[in-house]
Amino acid sequence: MAKKKNVKSAESKPALVEKETWITRHPVVSLLILCFTLLLLFFSPLMFGGKTVMAPDALSSGALTPFVQDAQQRGMTPLWIPYIFSGMPSFGSLLSAPGINPVDDFFRSALNAVQAPAFTFTLLNYLLLALLLYVLLRDGKVAPVAALFCSVALMFMPQFVAFTTYGHNTKFLALVLIPVILWLVRRMLEDKSLLYFSLTALAIGFQMVRAHIQVTYYTFIALFIYYLFHEIADYREKKQIKPVLLSTALLAGAVLAGLLLSAKLYVSVLDYQRYSIRGGGVGGGGLDYDYASGWSFHPLEMITFFIPAFMGFGGDTYWGKMPFTDYPLYFSVIVMLLAGVAFILRRKRMTWFMGIVVLFSLLVSFGNHLPLLYGPLFKALPFFDRFRVPSMIHILLDIGMVVLAGYGLQGIFEYRASGQKQAEVGKRLFRYLYGFCAFVGLLLLFLVFSKSVYLNMAGSGQMPLNEAQRLLAYNKSVLDGFKSVGLVLATVFLIRGFLKGKLSTLGLSAVLLIIVVVDLWMVDSKIVRPRPAQEKVDYFHSTAVVDFIKKDTSVYRLFPVLDEKSGNWYAFHFIQNILGYSPAKLRIYQEFLEETGFNSQDRFGLNGFISKYWRIVTRDGQLTPQAVPIDQIGRERLQFESGMLDMLNVKYLIVNHLTLPDPRYKMVYTPSPWIYENTTALPRAFFVDSTVTL
Repeated sequence: MAKKKNVKSAESKPALVEKETWITRHPVVSLLILCFTLLLLFFSPLMFGGKTVMAPDALSSGALTPFVQDAQQRGMTPLWIPYIFSGMPSFGSLLSAPGINPVDDFFRSALNAVQAPAFTFTLLNYLLLALLLYVLLRDGKVAPVAALFCSVALMFMPQFVAFTTYGHNTKFLALVLIPVILWLVRRMLEDKSLLYFSLTALAIGFQMVRAHIQVTYYTFIALFIYYLFHEIADYREKKQIKPVLLSTALLAGAVLAGLLLSAKLYVSVLDYQRYSIRGGGVGGGGLDYDYASGWSFHPLEMITFFIPAFMGFGGDTYWGKMPFTDYPLYFSVIVMLLAGVAFILRRKRMTWFMGIVVLFSLLVSFGNHLPLLYGPLFKALPFFDRFRVPSMIHILLDIGMVVLAGYGLQGIFEYRASGQKQAEVGKRLFRYLYGFCAFVGLLLLFLVFSKSVYLNMAGSGQMPLNEAQRLLAYNKSVLDGFKSVGLVLATVFLIRGFLKGKLSTLGLSAVLLIIVVVDLWMVDSKIVRPRPAQEKVDYFHSTAVVDFIKKDTSVYRLFPVLDEKSGNWYAFHFIQNILGYSPAKLRIYQEFLEETGFNSQDRFGLNGFISKYWRIVTRDGQLTPQAVPIDQIGRERLQFESGMLDMLNVKYLIVNHLTLPDPRYKMVYTPSPWIYENTTALPRAFFVDSTVTL
């Protein structure tokens, strides 16, 4: 009988002794120095260059700043804002909730006192995110250099960078705390400790007063998944119900305590949501299904995980299935590569938990493209129907993938340290690495050799692109395809070299860190578009129209019929408007706007009010507005819309390039934009606060 041969991996090398360096001796200090330096470099235009961001959502929220400041100077909590949508709750809708977060208020005040750049507070929260993820990974027995790699990767996630540069700061500030909440819950359930119970409650409460309910809701989903995963595994091992009951009580108590810590805010929010578009539906339901699922992530867009610009990246060249987007939901092809390694080399409990979170988040993000899952969740899961944009749950996917990448990198370290004695594991690892390379390579080959197919696909998106846009999208995707292939090949080459003993642990981590920074930096730099700070000042600067209207010191409202200013712009100047922007407006008022058409637009950009006076016709091959004789307009419609404006106390209407040929409205200001006075406006309705009997 032949002797059995001792099979060894072709990559087998003895474990090497790692040299200690300053970085390995001081990992936390190294993390803070490196991350802070990278943040200063990336955001240098906002920190040192006198630049700011001018995204529409940032401008909409910025328009409310004078209102909030005025209320604070008066020593009041702004509960009601009269300047948008004819007035609506501001505190309960989370449009403005100052004074509910003393910790953040303290740091903001301290930074203002030393005249730090406006972006400093946000930048420090990126640093905090990196540090908290580092803590989570170190608790999971991930080496400091691998944890540092992941912290930097998470810090530069394109979606997280976009949140702060497109005016969604509360989303970012809330998600910063997800890693520490996961870590604290893990420790609480493992140790059954009162200390970790208290810290968990504080962390949850702190996240909640950062005032983004949807992020907190997704955090609770992750916690519930972890609780089920942990307790089922624990019970299978110990066959005891008492620890499960104790864990249940601890987690429920911590969540309840967190809710109580934030009750000052959320009692008002829960009270208001019954009347808002998020909770004022039939039978107390939430948002309309189609409206809520509008930004669903199509399965085809998963290709952007490998090639970020495959769908045109964003903006004018985006051709995916969402109504529009400014950036891809990319998290680095290198992070994805390493995350897969975790399921080969580090099959531990937390690996499977993070895998479940990632898979669940991905499936939920499909939204109306996967109604088999999203539909039942929308109908049955408490409060799920209060939230829109299913793709936002990618915040959990991003964090989960980065954590898995850390486990994957740690698995590579441990595999080499073990002497690579498990030949079958080594074969699986390299089959996976080479297969990943092949898949990304095939995507590139498709782009290179199937240009016509791609261009046809780009013409059939939610917003079909013209020929020039399709060609630009194609060129972007090809360039990104070559970049992804190059980065993946380099990463696989480095891992192979590391397993052959040609690189140290620190060396591999450092080079991979450079690769992932280059990868994400190239994407992030297309998202952040700094503008001179003076442009923001100029944007809100008073105009001749504002100066004219404010000469009238009586009580009235404005109707911007055709106007270039954004919905909340007039609020900056304390002018009351019947329109505006809010994701949580009163449902009854939303229904009123839909019925009247005051806030709607046809394909020519005309709202329901002005479109009865003008029709768009083709003349000499050009689209031209043509006035409709007033006697051809239905009398009932004229009286109805005029009556609505009268009862809303609308005294002034602004029209940018079309006149109002109606005797009810008198032009009182020229040139364009013209101001019309509503000659039949009624006085403001009011509540009688007291009566006197004579």
